[in-house]
Amino acid sequence: MFACSSLYFWLTSKKEFNSAFLVSFITLISYIIMYEGRFLIGDSETGLYWTRWVFYGFSCALLTYEISRQLNIAKGIQWLAVVLTPIVMFTGVLASVYSGTYKWVWFVISSIAFLAIAKIYYSTKSAELPRISRYFLFGWSVFPIVFLLSPEGLNIITNSFAGTAYLVLDFFTKIIFYMQHSNLQKKS
Repeated sequence: MFACSSLYFWLTSKKEFNSAFLVSFITLISYIIMYEGRFLIGDSETGLYWTRWVFYGFSCALLTYEISRQLNIAKGIQWLAVVLTPIVMFTGVLASVYSGTYKWVWFVISSIAFLAIAKIYYSTKSAELPRISRYFLFGWSVFPIVFLLSPEGLNIITNSFAGTAYLVLDFFTKIIFYMQHSNLQKKS
């Protein structure tokens, strides 16, 4: 899926900076590493795929840049959102590796950074906000819920189920988002 989308975004882009290709390609690398399982800490059902967080830090920062650009957010504020994104991911991985009180301290800090990005997006008056809200609100906001239910959080669902949920969310927030965006670009 991400191999095909990477190839598609690479071959069809006319932009100098092809964030769609990079986001899709980085996600492809992440899934190959997770599938191979070499960098898994622990067992396959309750272990930590820490490389997922590293690759999310890169791909989601690029995605944040693209969303901020589409919303015509001022450059300084745009970069604040971009920088907050890897902070969300880094504190998320810390929540994954800590237990007890510190797990939840890192989760709350990660959530505050995420909410700061949401505040930046929802403070804009852009006509693109309703379209982008689908991806941000119904896509990005579900990732923390999956985290809470996963072995990294409350251990209610398995890593396999969480991985599948993350894959569906990645497909929606990355491939579908960029496909729709590229179709809108061609119409205008």
